[in-house]
Amino acid sequence: MPRSLIRLRRSDLIELSAGKSKIVSDVDDNETLFEGKITWARLRGGLTVHCCDCLELQRVAMECEMEPRLVFLLVEGDHNVCYGDDTVNIRAPKTDRQGMQGLALASSEPIRFKGQSQPGRRVRRLVINVGAEWLESSALDSHSLGDAFSFVESDMASQIWYPSNRIKATVAQMLSPPDYIPLVQQLYLESRALDIVSEAFSNIAGRKSEAGIRLQPQDLRRIQQVMSLLNSGEADDWSLDRIAKSSGINVTSLQQSFRQMTNMTIFEYQRGRKLEVARRALERNGVTVGQAASLAGYNSAANFATAFKRKFGMTPKQSRNRV
Repeated sequence: MPRSLIRLRRSDLIELSAGKSKIVSDVDDNETLFEGKITWARLRGGLTVHCCDCLELQRVAMECEMEPRLVFLLVEGDHNVCYGDDTVNIRAPKTDRQGMQGLALASSEPIRFKGQSQPGRRVRRLVINVGAEWLESSALDSHSLGDAFSFVESDMASQIWYPSNRIKATVAQMLSPPDYIPLVQQLYLESRALDIVSEAFSNIAGRKSEAGIRLQPQDLRRIQQVMSLLNSGEADDWSLDRIAKSSGINVTSLQQSFRQMTNMTIFEYQRGRKLEVARRALERNGVTVGQAASLAGYNSAANFATAFKRKFGMTPKQSRNRV
């Protein structure tokens, strides 16, 4: 049954998460640590959802353990995600500092997350934990999962992904669900969680999974950091040499590893990402086609329109009129 609390203490967190989360700092049991809405819901066997829309009141260290096989994390803003011995830096796009990013993790062992709260910080986060029991009951195999199967079966793999506008709206619904009776609310959360899992699988299948990439773990982490840097918009005007130096890797290795991981060059990736930024600005903010072209780095609106239609199958004007 989904449960949520408005004011959370150490003991509340342990009870709410069935012992999966805990505060490792020495704090008074009666001290309020978070204020807002925090929900833990164990849905159909092996599927768990954690929703958090709260204000952090104290600086405390926390740990949370998730079951193997899959964890899908969606979070707003900049975050350092620490799990096991690894850290992934998720940076919001420069054009949308509260933009939402996703991180997909696959592991054959329980995944232990570590973090530290920051007084005054608002956290909007959704975590979906897909266990082996759910995968087995859903009869998901190499045929049904396609290229995502190798990712799911990995001992440890990760991939940053960027949810669609539809999924961002779905996350917002899950963070503030209607006040239904418990059974209906459970169905409400599960149906939306499955929508998110479906898009995540599609995203993973659309690229080579890290499980199939023959790179050393340190190189994988470096390329992840490069992708995070590019997605933040901070490196939009940087040279390839500067990007490589900031990531501690030489230009040749960067180009080879990046292409191996994404099946495209850094230039192609940046061009596609900027077109996506322009599309969001058209649909969300109603910018003009000329302004969108500038955001995407085009001096010619006609060239921008051609590239836009090639990527999205519609003109910038049609995209602007969608919402």
